[in-house]
Amino acid sequence: MKQVVLLPTFVSSLRIAALPLFFYLFSSANITACLVLLSFCAATDFLDGYSARKLHSTSRFGAYYDATTDFLLMLGIFVIFYAVGYYPVWLLFLITASFIQFLVTSVYSKKLYDPVGRYLGSSLYIGIVLTLLWPTQAIYDFVQYAFVAFFLVSLASRIISLTRKKV
Repeated sequence: MKQVVLLPTFVSSLRIAALPLFFYLFSSANITACLVLLSFCAATDFLDGYSARKLHSTSRFGAYYDATTDFLLMLGIFVIFYAVGYYPVWLLFLITASFIQFLVTSVYSKKLYDPVGRYLGSSLYIGIVLTLLWPTQAIYDFVQYAFVAFFLVSLASRIISLTRKKV
């Protein structure tokens, strides 16, 4: 029984294990393989939550672990992009701030599921795909502006949801 409950955690862990492989593939200029690996990571992001619900093994730990693996994968890829000169360092701080924002606001939330975080994570996935497919200054600028906008909207959304009175 314990092995079945560990399945969602194992699936989430695959995203962390994928980061060194992404680095290798990106360093080898194998963009197609990077995109396939990124698709695999997105699938595991869906599968871990789905399997946890189906196996009745959802937990606060699992929700935080899932978010942490997403954060580490996204931050790790953007660190690689920063290292090659695609993005400025402040974007790394903004990605980190969005994760801290999730942690702080989740303390006050009763829900395990975070739809705002899902949108932020999706925007980062899209930014990575755009960066891999069209590594141009126009894409770098677009990704930066779009993520700033997503960050500000998510911050406002979280503040509103935390200050809203329960009816």
